[in-house]
Amino acid sequence: MIKRIIAGILGTLGAFGSLLAVGYAFELSKDFGTPGVSFWPPAIGEILICAMALTGMWIGLRFLRFAASGVSQQSDNWVKPLLLGMGSFFPAFVFSFPINVLWIMQTWPRDNGKLDLAFEISACVGIATSVICTMVLSRKRVLGHTS
Repeated sequence: MIKRIIAGILGTLGAFGSLLAVGYAFELSKDFGTPGVSFWPPAIGEILICAMALTGMWIGLRFLRFAASGVSQQSDNWVKPLLLGMGSFFPAFVFSFPINVLWIMQTWPRDNGKLDLAFEISACVGIATSVICTMVLSRKRVLGHTS
């Protein structure tokens, strides 16, 4: 029973958190018509935020389904590895960002303009983690079928 309660709480947080990300994506979409703003940074940001929102909603709904029924449904489709891989971007970004900021501040102590470099490096770490996690989870799914 405690697993279902915890799953219900986590599912609710995941579902509402994804709605918050959708709100940020909507606000970010206003940058597309603004003169002086390049196209690619808002487009990449929009894709990342929508991917996080989709992943959060999917995980939240799975937890809520488990909380309501008590039965864990195993699915063998390609969506699960893809969404979990996309969802791994944010933790990798968050954990690598402070390390990159400390490294940048140590390397260039008086140049605060280099903090953008920490964002770029952390984004690359997040993207690499997403790709690697998606490939590993997809491979596990494929190898699980052949065994």
